[in-house]
Amino acid sequence: MPVDPEVLEPLVALFDDRDSVVTELVDQRLASFGSEVVRSLHNRADRESDPVQKAAIIERARRLNAEFRLSDFQSFIQHSPAPLSLFEGGWIISSLLDWTLSRERYESLFYQCLEAYQLEHSDLRTGVENIRILNHVFYHRLKFTLYDVQLKDPQHALLGDSLQSRGGNPFVLSYIYLAICQSAGLPVELLCFPGGFVPTYVENGRIQFYINVYRGGELFPQDRLETFLRATGLQIDRNAFRRRDESSMLTLYLESLLYIYSGKKDEKKSALIERALDMLGPERFLTIDAPE
Repeated sequence: MPVDPEVLEPLVALFDDRDSVVTELVDQRLASFGSEVVRSLHNRADRESDPVQKAAIIERARRLNAEFRLSDFQSFIQHSPAPLSLFEGGWIISSLLDWTLSRERYESLFYQCLEAYQLEHSDLRTGVENIRILNHVFYHRLKFTLYDVQLKDPQHALLGDSLQSRGGNPFVLSYIYLAICQSAGLPVELLCFPGGFVPTYVENGRIQFYINVYRGGELFPQDRLETFLRATGLQIDRNAFRRRDESSMLTLYLESLLYIYSGKKDEKKSALIERALDMLGPERFLTIDAPE
């Protein structure tokens, strides 16, 4: 529930107090209201005419939101059943970096995409048929488009923005694609290697085919994997390949975000992403010398 304005307003009036004791007490009081206080501060900032006070409210909301979301992410990792939900993890990561994104908006955007596929899905079809249907819905009906292959632009990296625009960089597009597969019950895993990954369709513990998310969801058999890797410019020892479930996409996605925000010299968001990555453990995929 929104915080009562009669309770919130006296706390907002103390935002310009530079006494560290006052700042800590105000933060503790705001945190006691739970994460809903972030939306209350957002609404309060919209009504503020003084630009200095408005900036102070926004900064406090961002800082509180970051701590709430990191706590949510820690709980999500520790207490959720495996494999971790890409939908839920995506929401926490998105709201960690975009404090104005509401859960309702994120859910609405994602479920529009999921339901568009579910209307066509059938358990009576083969895996190849269902993936081809997903590809038609994803790339042709929903018109998801690949942008920013060089990972330079945060605008094409955030899930909320990409679900809205139906476009994004290779990692956010892959994340959305894999999240739809997971939510729809399609058995797609990741074949990870130093520097990247390729989605794989698995039945009865065996890889049936690979999926090139970057080229309209093109399906290809195992004997064409080397061709795929050469096209990416990677020379990878086959012994370095590791099968992982979809939740490894969380690590890959966060690594891509860290690369982008580090390149933009955004130290605050880079620090938040690093804290989230640390919660997932030491394994990394985009760093060649990442630990096993």
